[in-house]
Amino acid sequence: MDSLSKNHHSPSVPALFNGYPEHIPREFSALWPDTLTLITTYTCNAACSECCFGCNPTIKGRLSLESMKSYITHARLGFPALRLVVFTGGECFLLRQDLFDAIAHAHHSGLMTRCVTNGFWGKTDSLCSRTVHKLVRAGISEINISTGLDHQQWVPLESVVRAAVTLVDHGVVTLLTVEADTAESACMKRIVEHPRLQPLLGRSSLFRLQSNSWMPFTGTSADRAISPDQSQMRAGCKQLFHNAVITPQAALSACCGLTLEHIPEMRLAGNCAGASMQAHYYRQFEDFLKIWLAVDGPYTIMTRVLDNNEPDELAGVVHICQACVILHRHPAMRALLKRRYREFMPQVMNRFYLEHSLEAALLPPEPKFA
Repeated sequence: MDSLSKNHHSPSVPALFNGYPEHIPREFSALWPDTLTLITTYTCNAACSECCFGCNPTIKGRLSLESMKSYITHARLGFPALRLVVFTGGECFLLRQDLFDAIAHAHHSGLMTRCVTNGFWGKTDSLCSRTVHKLVRAGISEINISTGLDHQQWVPLESVVRAAVTLVDHGVVTLLTVEADTAESACMKRIVEHPRLQPLLGRSSLFRLQSNSWMPFTGTSADRAISPDQSQMRAGCKQLFHNAVITPQAALSACCGLTLEHIPEMRLAGNCAGASMQAHYYRQFEDFLKIWLAVDGPYTIMTRVLDNNEPDELAGVVHICQACVILHRHPAMRALLKRRYREFMPQVMNRFYLEHSLEAALLPPEPKFA
């Protein structure tokens, strides 16, 4: 939050390296970010009414192959902890050959790769087979396929099943994520009972099925059968610091959560040239609220500043990202945070340093070469 970061003391001494803040131990650079997420485009073959980014076929704009390669190269050189590059959207497979070339670039840079897709390319056996062969040749590590009630208005279940089965048959780790159903829909039941998927369920180490919370973005959204995981709701945010995110507009963001476009404070740089990525990323450690979010999460922060009383605004919240929007955008909550955050700084910062000092101490030693 801008108002908090302005009040928080920021170091005036030159950084240790390319923007690294002096108040953060240098060994923490071996912890994060471990993931570079490229939101390659907001263009999508689908137009789900509750899409978190509002993606649809009419939205234009995307990351070029040259820019994707540049971001991957600079992130690989600038972030010692980087292990994974995620390609998402929109629908990243609309980038066609550029997507496969970008995956290959990340793979040859020694990084794991993941694509998030709706699986539309599983429409026919021939298209599916060609796509999976290109993925394997490029060096893909994992594919995440999203489906469910809204998605299946645009991408039939059979396309999703064909894509998942073909990926597993070719040795690709595959996660199938299903939207939470309404009282009337039974998407998960149809998937679990699908004859082509049943041999994979619980029997293949390459295949996993999960159901996700469904976050409403419009007042017309049908109620979903959701029982929120209260332990996750009250936990610290696992996205912050672990993820460096590039949007289709080449903006560097602090997370790729479902409400990213609803929280301006998550944008770290309006236009991120690859070489400046590191300095922009490390600047977020000068914002106490982001550290607090990583330690306690938005739900717990709001209850703490309300003296352990749960705010009315959290009623019906089913996802940590929903709570994060309320924390950032509700005027009364912003005012309360600004007034009280100093009370919590000492113990929050102590917990932040302790947790990550222990984590850094447990890292395996860097390999030594003769």
